Amino acid sequence: MKNTVKLFGLLMVSIVLFSCSTDEQDADLERAIKLSENVQQMQSREGEQTTVDSTSREDGTPVIIAKKD
Repeated sequence: MKNTVKLFGLLMVSIVLFSCSTDEQDADLERAIKLSENVQQMQSREGEQTTVDSTSREDGTPVIIAKKD
């Protein structure tokens, strides 16, 4: 009987700890998703700027690279 009570108590503690840890993991996962969405938006904006730069190069604007010795 004592072993059954101890086993039940251990089971309840394990369930509580597991449920708390998954809630924290879910919150971390949501933060990571939002961060990756922000990064993708920034990259798409940079891609639009790169497209503008590449068209200006095609228009005949020379690209000058200065090397220092």
